[in-house]
Amino acid sequence: MTMYKEYNTNQLSLELNLAYDIPMNHEVRLISLFVDSIPNHVLLEEKSHTGRPAFHPA
Repeated sequence: MTMYKEYNTNQLSLELNLAYDIPMNHEVRLISLFVDSIPNHVLLEEKSHTGRPAFHPA
């Protein structure tokens, strides 16, 4: 008798494309376009110089 259920760790996972389920005129598409239009350098240009340094949790 095994303690754990057998499973395969080499299984592939399939991504779900949620864009197919959202109607073309839904407001979430407008929000997505707005967020995607923000340049990355605007979001990443300023780092906090206070507080503890980041660390890897593992």
